[in-house]
Amino acid sequence: MSNTLLHQVLVSDLVVPVELAQEPGHECLTKFGTRLADDTWLRPDLMVFRKEQAEGDLWYIRGAPLLAVEVVSPASRGADLGAKRRLYARFEVPAYVVVDVADDGRPELRVHELGADGWYADAERVPWGRSHRLARPLDLELAPDAIFGRLPRRPVRKRRITVPDLAAVLPATGPDLPHREDPILLDVFGHRWPTGAEKVELWDGCPVFYGLWDERDVEIAQRAYPGRIVRLDQPPGEPGTLTVLPAPAKVPAEGGIEADAGAEAEEEVEARAV
Repeated sequence: MSNTLLHQVLVSDLVVPVELAQEPGHECLTKFGTRLADDTWLRPDLMVFRKEQAEGDLWYIRGAPLLAVEVVSPASRGADLGAKRRLYARFEVPAYVVVDVADDGRPELRVHELGADGWYADAERVPWGRSHRLARPLDLELAPDAIFGRLPRRPVRKRRITVPDLAAVLPATGPDLPHREDPILLDVFGHRWPTGAEKVELWDGCPVFYGLWDERDVEIAQRAYPGRIVRLDQPPGEPGTLTVLPAPAKVPAEGGIEADAGAEAEEEVEARAV
């Protein structure tokens, strides 16, 4: 089963138990946006929210969901287990659940529940054969074997993470853009930035594109966002994210001529992204 198909199956298997457990006045949606702030828009794989948060003809809910669920993919692993956890905690999402596939091919859960201090405690790991009862914001028994029992059981090979030779990576990450007078074919459309993105979000004013990117995609994004920093968050050709950061701030130099703030400014914008 491909990563894309497995991802869809895992999300769909979660819908029924979550909908059965939700309380009156709650709604459950998949692949819908949540506007956490004017500069932060996330798109959980599944979320539960109050119906009034989605009133009107919107493509997102207003404010934080009650429950956010992310299903890990190769491109989203780093974000789902790191930056997204911090973002959901900062915006006080009561419960955040991550679905991952263990080495034996069976899904397991990482459950994060908001504490009195406003942050998530250490994740409660729920492997196959165990369960965890979520008390807030809905009464839900999280048991991977009961939720995902119809999945085929087979081991998943670990993927070695290496820094590849770009020339060897290019065939796997798609062809170049065609000449401007030629049509764009499906292979290009599905690989190149931005149409090749698995998911797009906005973190603290920084667009984040999930996918399989290399230097060609950085060059395309730089033309679309002139003057901004376009950063690959992993080695070229590895699944992950491409982040567009603000340009370094200008600081007055001697003689009144503005100059780039340099490394200090880049550290500041990188901190905003996480």
